[in-house]
Amino acid sequence: MARFTLSEIVETTGGKLIGLSEGADPSEIFVNDISTDSRSIGEGNLFLALIGEKFDGHLYAGKAGESGAAALILQKEEYVPEGVPTILVSDTKVALEKIACYYRQRQKFLVVAVTGSVGKTSTRQMIAGALSSCRKVYATKANENNEIGMSKTILAAPEDTEILVLEMGMRLRGEISELTHIALPDIAVITNIGVAHIERLGSREEILKAKLEILEGLKEEGLLIIPAKDEMLQKAKASGMIRSDVKIGYTSVEDGNIPEGAFGSAVSGEVTFADGKLHFKATAGFETKTEVPLALSVIGKHHVGNALAGLLCGLYLGLPEDKLAEGIASFAQIGHRERLVEVNGVYFLDDSYNAGPESMMSGMDSIRRLSSSGKAYACIGDMLELGDVSSDKHFEIGAHAAKQKLDGLFVIGDYKEDVKRGAESVTSDFPVILCEDKKEILEKLQKTVQTGDFVLLKASHSFEMYTILEEYASIFGEGAC
Repeated sequence: MARFTLSEIVETTGGKLIGLSEGADPSEIFVNDISTDSRSIGEGNLFLALIGEKFDGHLYAGKAGESGAAALILQKEEYVPEGVPTILVSDTKVALEKIACYYRQRQKFLVVAVTGSVGKTSTRQMIAGALSSCRKVYATKANENNEIGMSKTILAAPEDTEILVLEMGMRLRGEISELTHIALPDIAVITNIGVAHIERLGSREEILKAKLEILEGLKEEGLLIIPAKDEMLQKAKASGMIRSDVKIGYTSVEDGNIPEGAFGSAVSGEVTFADGKLHFKATAGFETKTEVPLALSVIGKHHVGNALAGLLCGLYLGLPEDKLAEGIASFAQIGHRERLVEVNGVYFLDDSYNAGPESMMSGMDSIRRLSSSGKAYACIGDMLELGDVSSDKHFEIGAHAAKQKLDGLFVIGDYKEDVKRGAESVTSDFPVILCEDKKEILEKLQKTVQTGDFVLLKASHSFEMYTILEEYASIFGEGAC
């Protein structure tokens, strides 16, 4: 819990302190936490009034004071209540960011920042798990990865935290820049450069520039961890888009082809799946390399790269490899991510939290691998925010399903015909069942699947494909899943 004096807050934000009792010394008045929600205000907290598109926290300033707030941060003087010390600033969101940055530097946290087109959350969790084996770690919760959420994460870190693992999300250019100047990372991790948000940014080149903004706040001679196979990041290195002082550590899955001049690397050997786990040996390190056996309780092979990033972070910090392996093994998925659920003998892989081309293909690979004896099906919907490449990417998904020899695709959404064309480009008789909605998918799925079969549920978040599983379970009286 962050604790500050009013003097620290005033100096950090550049605000104007009013409403202080006569004779009171702001350097001796403490606030023991910062809250932007008047409903959660406790005695001695500082309330900061944010302004959003559909809300204005200033409306609750009086309530915050009545609930025991020791002080307020406002940008509208007309909402200042009587009897509560208030710091007036020009922009409360900027004030929140300044306080978070100040706290990060005051406490001398070591910061690992994670961004990328896909896999940010899983990689952040993997790194946090690895480092938590030896150090006091605090990490981003849920999807709190914008400037407000990340600032709150930093301020929520206990004062004895040693390492902060922060996730950085974006939709437009300049957003990662804002985040990295708050976090000032010691280690930056970029998972990949894909096509997520290409609708807004226009090209992968622009996405690359947006993700590389993370380097603006990276400390001098800081460590950057990137996948060796990512062509866009390799192009960035070759063209001088990465600062010359930055140390680069590469990760690579089942391929030891590491670029020349690497500061460090983590490479996996052959990856096998047994007993519900991925097993592999990683050769990793910097000047010297060590071999580390790893086991992950996950299904998707893409997690191997995430684990390698966590291992490389830990080795860079001098942590013992056996403890790092234990921490990585503790990784568990959250939400609707790779949840394997059995209902009446049919196995559903609920990976419906979101979808892009990379994760959609990975999901199809996983369901094919899991269905060693039964059949493998996929119930999919549109991948959104792909802009001009939407049709092509859905075509590629259909083709990938056919190449993986899935036993059928149940498809909804605006691009279902593109998926069908993609599948038929590989084989004309591939079973693609076009449906109008999830209800129709459920009806046709019931008539198709049998005991021992596996079914993938995957689409962009707004499709809520997990409800197919919930409805299927209710038919058999197995309740909510």
